[in-house]
Amino acid sequence: MKMTKISILLIVVSGFLLSVFAGTNRRPEPKNGGKTYVLIVCGINKDPKDRLVKDEAVTNLNRYFLNNAGVVAERLSVLVDNKTIVLKGSGISTAENINKQMNRFAASLNPKDRFIFYYTGQANVVSETLRLNLPGPDITHKQLAEWINAIKASSMLIVLDCPGAGLAVKALAGQGRIIIGACTAEQHYSTKFSEYFVPALIKQDSDADGDGRISLLEAFTSACKSIDDFYRQRSLLTTETPVLEDNADGNANRQPWRYEQDKTDGMAASRFFLSGE
Repeated sequence: MKMTKISILLIVVSGFLLSVFAGTNRRPEPKNGGKTYVLIVCGINKDPKDRLVKDEAVTNLNRYFLNNAGVVAERLSVLVDNKTIVLKGSGISTAENINKQMNRFAASLNPKDRFIFYYTGQANVVSETLRLNLPGPDITHKQLAEWINAIKASSMLIVLDCPGAGLAVKALAGQGRIIIGACTAEQHYSTKFSEYFVPALIKQDSDADGDGRISLLEAFTSACKSIDDFYRQRSLLTTETPVLEDNADGNANRQPWRYEQDKTDGMAASRFFLSGE
């Protein structure tokens, strides 16, 4: 099995060990003639420990897309909370700035391109509406769906790592889209999804079929197992159950790895590779 050489850079930030992907071999974008565009958004995180974990995930995602997935810097945007201590120089994750980036991508992308939106941070549910908590005014999941719908990429990945994420699935679902939520619509506690999902993108154990590549479904499955282990080993009540939707019916699935048996979500995610074909 051909392996990609990867080095790990460790940074200590205010007593917190921050691991950063630093791949030495740049992987190409998908060979479908299209380009990959990425928008990473980190909302507010009032808890200091949670903020450090989210900052780590955003930093690692940024490095992963640049160094492992072959996304060029001009097509990757990162917006963060104004209280973050990493990724200085990035834009602030206000609703206005998110909208501006969405409009920029909408004007640049072609149908053959693919678009990735990744949100991690706080959120709350009010009157069956998911609100992503940002510096300044929040945005609702319906606003997010309107902005994303203006982008005409034929392939999309949308990840919401926040409480109540499953509530947004139906509004965001569509042909060619894979939607991942860190938890169901009914689960409103802080989530740990990115803490396990981002490392799973390069972790050798994620490659369940041993083909030398890690599909989106394999990374998702690995993260789900790690989250389940976290709660089980500590005898804690599980407060987050990640979900995935990729067949455009708007119904989030808790076990997409069973797609062959259940004939539901999971097939598209099993064929989606962030690091290129």
